[in-house]
Amino acid sequence: MDLLRSREVTPHLGVELDTQKQLIEFSDQELDEVQRLAADKCIVVVRNVIMSRQEQALFARRLGDPLIKPNNPDDIPKELVQIKADQHSKYAAGELWHSDVSSDSKPPGLSMLRMEITPSSGGDTVFANMYQAFNSLSVSMKTFLQKLRALHVPKAHYLYTSGMKKMDELESSLHPVVRLHPLNNRKALFVNAAFVEKIEGLTFLESKAVLRMIYNHIAYSVNHQCRIRWEPNTVVFWDNRCVQHYASFDYFPALRLGYRATIRGEKPVPAKIFTH
Repeated sequence: MDLLRSREVTPHLGVELDTQKQLIEFSDQELDEVQRLAADKCIVVVRNVIMSRQEQALFARRLGDPLIKPNNPDDIPKELVQIKADQHSKYAAGELWHSDVSSDSKPPGLSMLRMEITPSSGGDTVFANMYQAFNSLSVSMKTFLQKLRALHVPKAHYLYTSGMKKMDELESSLHPVVRLHPLNNRKALFVNAAFVEKIEGLTFLESKAVLRMIYNHIAYSVNHQCRIRWEPNTVVFWDNRCVQHYASFDYFPALRLGYRATIRGEKPVPAKIFTH
């Protein structure tokens, strides 16, 4: 029996909770339901959430083991990353298709972004369903991709979100191109333009061609996507194991300010056992 009432954002991607209850009042069983919904529908939207930064940090610990940013200023808990763009910004974080911090050996499961200030228009986040992206490929391509691994490497902008000082302090990881979700065993594409450098075992040109095909498939398959309009006090949970997102920066010079908690996941399990 479902504990939480929700309505679909699209038939294949996203739900919005229909609740008068505040997130900080959710029981452990209701939080488990949020995680299950995120695993099945990729994103969970909650409106009119009253929550301080400190409450969000405590809430994140109820979800699991949050990534830590040790050099946050005193008014921002170390469990949170500030997401901000305004009239001084040349770009906004997340202006390309990606899943969060996929270069970690145990990349994030759930991310939770709570928006405090939004522009009067614009600033939406677009999400793409990686289950659907995989399922819509040909049988031959699915068979081929399930045998591959990709090298995920940290990028310079991740120095900010991690709190590290040098690139060599950050890890790189080999992950399966197609992974199994641990909660439902569904197959999802797991390569993204922000962190993947190359596909193991292919030449540079072969890897570039395969990745370009996958990225174009993700970017242009609009039936696998949805667009979330932010309002102040909106919270969106997304499951990085099965969804990618793209933050639009179409609101310059307005201010957009929020705080993200990112929950550590597990080592990705390949959809097919490697034989080499």
